[in-house]
Amino acid sequence: MTRGLGLKIGLVLDGTDHFIKPIEAELRRRHDVERFAPRFVRLPFIGKRVNDWLLDRQLVWFLNHYEVVFFEWAGTLTTLASHLPGKAKRIVRAHRTEVFSTLRAMNWSSFDAAIFVSNAMRARFAKECPEYEDCAVVIYNGANLGRFAPLLKPFSWRIGMLGHLMPRKRVYDTICALADLPLNIPWKLLVGGPPLDEHMDYWDALQSLSKRVGLEERVLFQGYIADPATWFQEVDVFVSASYSEGLQVSLLEAMASGCYCLSHCWDGVEEVLPPENIYVTDSDLRAKLLAYAALPEEEKRRAQARMREIAVERFDERRMVREIITLIEEVAKG
Repeated sequence: MTRGLGLKIGLVLDGTDHFIKPIEAELRRRHDVERFAPRFVRLPFIGKRVNDWLLDRQLVWFLNHYEVVFFEWAGTLTTLASHLPGKAKRIVRAHRTEVFSTLRAMNWSSFDAAIFVSNAMRARFAKECPEYEDCAVVIYNGANLGRFAPLLKPFSWRIGMLGHLMPRKRVYDTICALADLPLNIPWKLLVGGPPLDEHMDYWDALQSLSKRVGLEERVLFQGYIADPATWFQEVDVFVSASYSEGLQVSLLEAMASGCYCLSHCWDGVEEVLPPENIYVTDSDLRAKLLAYAALPEEEKRRAQARMREIAVERFDERRMVREIITLIEEVAKG
């Protein structure tokens, strides 16, 4: 256990730890923090029922051992814990998937606060669980403004998309939209992110489409991006084409990196981008790309600087960390 300044805080990760890392690092500087790490019996004659019972017992112990337990993601583990006893104060942070899956299965009366990453996600929660609306707060995701920084360069028609390759991200649709740009435009689409095992048919379709429309030289699938900060500096225009997001971190990082950003009209994007940067149809996307490309370099620079300004004003990772830790400490005080 890491020794800090006061509170005993437990972390339950019900999904990836990618988004919790800066919060956890600061928590460990201030408090005693430990992650929930259940142990199971892995023997052929031990059935699932026994391990389910062990998980319940370990969660109950965890919920009684710490002053505050913070649940990152509101998945199946968090849902289970919500129905178990324990004296710890409880805070959960939901991102996106949970708002469409586990809302009604959760015992929300066991939580002292629920964090949502956008007002749009909070509104969906309030609609489904109006009796618990008072415990819901909005704390936006953030970008590391020191790590993601602009690099001045001439416009070269490099369009970027970054994220796991799944249908929701609509990379396929974006390729179709770009294929109808005038032939003399030297655009390239840089697609960062790995395919997912459960969506290998989508990955196959993306590659097949690029070949069918003769775009193998223009659509570059770059796989997992180990250094996104450097990757963003190669991109002129970042496109968020998803039909649903919580508050897309890669979009915030692109803005912090000074990319000009365009986004499809997923619910909540209006909390991030100005209306003129949001598109609906494929023709709308092409028109916005062409309009930006036609701007004089100085105006392009101003538009890029505005993206960075919005990130600095509203989506600083340090602000997110500070607000979440303040909430944890206030909940601990009762």
